[in-house]
Amino acid sequence: MSVLSRFAARTPEEVARRRFGIWAGLALVILLPLWWMWGADVVAGLLRPLVGLVLRLFGLTGRIDLLEDGGWSIGTHLTQGGEPINYGMSKEALRRLLLGFPLALAFLSAPPRPVRPWRAAAISIPVLCLVFCVCVGLVVWGELAPMLEPDLAGAAMTVTTRPDQPPLPGFVSQIVIVGRAISLSVATLITALILWAALNPAGMKTLVAEIKD
Repeated sequence: MSVLSRFAARTPEEVARRRFGIWAGLALVILLPLWWMWGADVVAGLLRPLVGLVLRLFGLTGRIDLLEDGGWSIGTHLTQGGEPINYGMSKEALRRLLLGFPLALAFLSAPPRPVRPWRAAAISIPVLCLVFCVCVGLVVWGELAPMLEPDLAGAAMTVTTRPDQPPLPGFVSQIVIVGRAISLSVATLITALILWAALNPAGMKTLVAEIKD
């Protein structure tokens, strides 16, 4: 009993923290495999027309064709030897840009939950969709910039395509290259956490109290 008593919650706040952590953890264990294997592909397909509209604001054609492996062929205005250049985004990259959805759902569904769950959903879904669209644009231009200026390519990036167009301005190239790295790593996850903190202050208070302790 003495060993078990060491792990027993001693205060209501500690009970709330453990309940939140267990719920969010179990939700992620269940949601992430389902999302990666099925949900992300469905959402990406539904968002494809919206992504096409947003990509036009990024100076791209807005045309997105499906590849045989489930990825996207994204149209650009660049050419090589007069032939149009399309950027191929893999299915795995698209799934990575959508990981904010299951994370937001897991955190927002964990107790203590938002007082107005429908309001939280009505705000979170459009924001995550918009972030996904913007991240796609940043990833595409983050790959195109080194093609226009091979000196910008990192050690792990091999440039085999040389467009006919001139390089982007230096500061623009740096922005899109950094934006690509952030988009493929933490952008959607950070967005999900910010949404959770803003829409569920009670849950945020629970976690902050644990950090302070």
